[in-house]
Amino acid sequence: MSKIIDDHFNGIDLDIRKKNIGTFMDQKVTPDVVSGVAECILEYLSENEEPFTINDIRYFDYSNQLVKEVFNKPDVQKAENEYDKFFSQPIKMFAYAGILEEDLTKRPYKYTVSNNDVLEYMGMRERNAVTYLQKYLERLITDSGIKILFDEFFISQNKTGYERLKTRFIDFIIQNTPKNDPVDISRIFTKIINPLAYREKKFGTRKGRISQTVISLDELYYNRPNWRDINKDKSLTREEAKALFEDVVDNKNYFRYQVTKAKNFVRKLQPYSEIHRFEQYPGLQAHHIFMESEFPQIADLPENIIILTPNQHYYRAHPNNKTSVIDETYQTICLISKLDSIEINICSGENDYSLEDFIDVLNLGYETDRFNYGMDFEEVKHNILKFRNYV
Repeated sequence: MSKIIDDHFNGIDLDIRKKNIGTFMDQKVTPDVVSGVAECILEYLSENEEPFTINDIRYFDYSNQLVKEVFNKPDVQKAENEYDKFFSQPIKMFAYAGILEEDLTKRPYKYTVSNNDVLEYMGMRERNAVTYLQKYLERLITDSGIKILFDEFFISQNKTGYERLKTRFIDFIIQNTPKNDPVDISRIFTKIINPLAYREKKFGTRKGRISQTVISLDELYYNRPNWRDINKDKSLTREEAKALFEDVVDNKNYFRYQVTKAKNFVRKLQPYSEIHRFEQYPGLQAHHIFMESEFPQIADLPENIIILTPNQHYYRAHPNNKTSVIDETYQTICLISKLDSIEINICSGENDYSLEDFIDVLNLGYETDRFNYGMDFEEVKHNILKFRNYV
């Protein structure tokens, strides 16, 4: 599905020097906010006709529910200044990128959708928005002739290289856009360099300085999903990890939202059962291979969710419809089938799944460290079978 982003940017010129506007990126343009605002636009347009204004999206009931329940923020009506940027900055970026068409002839400015596929792709899940932002920013700095500055820093990962890049970036933006506040531009710089640094597994920026470690995924978000770190502590038992998860996740609505989005994302990718995939039985059930109740830390990972028919779900995965019980033999079949789905997707160039995330699912679900990131698909498959003594 990520190919739709590449197709979108073919033939589009994002050169900052030519456009002379400063709406190409901003502080609230983070993967989770971008995904949420895209979702709000799509929900709005499911009930209303185009064009729309920023305030149409901002005061839409679905948007208000999203910011309160998911982002754990005050009512939109009671926090107008805070949420003006929350909605306007991503929408302005969408317009700059050609996803929306912006009519500036009179206020309030009107917007229509130019590429619904890209908007839907981002609205499906936050990881999609990460991919989108990385591709968008790569194209932005390339078209603007400043990619070489970032490349030099990613090679020379030191304080001098960082300061050189940041100074040159600030000077470039002042010379080519209406923006002239170095502090404001520095905040935008963070939103550009860190998604690229995360992709490259390099140092980025923290608190205005070069980071001392590689940038992690959670640093890219507005609403940091800090329960991810629980997965990494191999010393925790399953019960200890579950207890810690309950302590760490202070916004349960956000967690439920993430799980629902993950299920919907997998349904979109896999319309048929992933077991006996060539028979094309309609897949109606999104099943957690390792149960959500036992492993909440990986409940929102698409790599832990498989599409099944109702019979497969309620009589094979959960014997006799006992949803608190997992059939271990069928669980193995589900894991092998999910691995096949991931391999097919990645080999086709889509990259909607992550083999590394699937390996995390296996290590956590099996409470082991047998699986490592250096394994290829065949090695992972062999070790799944070996773990259950099938080979």
